[in-house]
Amino acid sequence: MKNITPIILFVTLFLSPQVLFGADLPSDMVPIKAGCFMMGTNDNYIYEDDDDNAREKPAHQVCLDAFYMDRFEVTQSKWDAVMKINRSVFHKPDQPITHVNWREARHYCKKIGRRLPTEAEWEYSARAGNQTRFPWGNEVDDDYLWYAANSSREPASVGQKKPNAWGLYDMVGGVWEWVEDWYSKDYYKNSPTKNPRGPVRQSFRVIRGNSWMSEEQYLRVTSRHRGLSDPTDSYWVGVRCAMSP
Repeated sequence: MKNITPIILFVTLFLSPQVLFGADLPSDMVPIKAGCFMMGTNDNYIYEDDDDNAREKPAHQVCLDAFYMDRFEVTQSKWDAVMKINRSVFHKPDQPITHVNWREARHYCKKIGRRLPTEAEWEYSARAGNQTRFPWGNEVDDDYLWYAANSSREPASVGQKKPNAWGLYDMVGGVWEWVEDWYSKDYYKNSPTKNPRGPVRQSFRVIRGNSWMSEEQYLRVTSRHRGLSDPTDSYWVGVRCAMSP
């Protein structure tokens, strides 16, 4: 009988992420276990403005505590249930909210008892254990994302493509997503290993994930922009919330 107890405990922990995280698991969130990964890249890419990707370098180790991440980008219906202003061009309940500034995104998450993810948490979640250009490999795969070549001239409803290995949808493509961190082109050179929070106050916050308007050559999980620094980007920025256990 004594030998059965450890087995029961193991099965319970394995099958129940609620136990691991010490709280009921929100149905619209995914538990992300603590772990380490290589953030950024040493590969060479070009941005839309022909700038190189020095902002994504060097690849460096980051270790994070456990957290929750929204399964989907925040939809119009969820946003409208909490917020008073909706500046989106398109208005369908299951489309991701767009035209959101950083303060609004942060306020929304706070109002529902959540927070913005850090940039490191976002990339860790998007990679889902994979160190390639995309969570699924190195080639664009229309089964996983919305981008310029397959979108229908407006943001698609969330959850129509395949999720990454951790059950998160539209982490690449869809709409850009706000994170908590200030933006610094050189931050990766000096980033701490444990739970990095970004640089001290700068001029812009970071947006991640590309959008339905992004061309194929610019798509990748490491892509990062200064939020509101470019009108095209700022129009299609939405949000995905995180939460600590």
